[in-house]
Amino acid sequence: TVQRLALSHPEVAVRVLRDGQEQLSTPGDGKLLSAIYAVMGRQTAQEMTPVDGSWDKLSVTGFVTRPAATRGTRGSQIFFVNGRHVRSKLMTAALEQAYRNQLLQGRFPACVLHLTLPEDRVDVNVHPAKTVVKFVSDKTAFDAVYYTVMDALNRAEQPARQEEKPFYRTMT
Repeated sequence: TVQRLALSHPEVAVRVLRDGQEQLSTPGDGKLLSAIYAVMGRQTAQEMTPVDGSWDKLSVTGFVTRPAATRGTRGSQIFFVNGRHVRSKLMTAALEQAYRNQLLQGRFPACVLHLTLPEDRVDVNVHPAKTVVKFVSDKTAFDAVYYTVMDALNRAEQPARQEEKPFYRTMT
């Protein structure tokens, strides 16, 4: 719960002590990547690429792992809707669809994604714990996550493509 709180509000410094030992400490600098580093570790933070886009009054921000840095489970997929941690089959499907043809079978991307939309476009009263939401338009929510993640993955590949030298230049 504290880890999700730290990821949902990177502007708040979080420090957890247990039996006098520090278990978690986030800087509270407002940078989501700093919170990811503190919660998920250095390696995961280094494997992430930023996601930032909007689609029909919905915005998607956060970070996803590059296709080469996937996990064996979906346990590192963390979603927030209007700052609330949620479990969303729709957002999971949109994320994984964006990675289609880039992942090995049984591998999953890690992410921390924040979907922000007008409150009248989402119903949070679907589950007693408020961890499941229903969107007024599933297609719009799916498209927002899918296309924003696709764009981020394409941008992450661009520098690698630019650094590659054409074959004819390496021959001279």
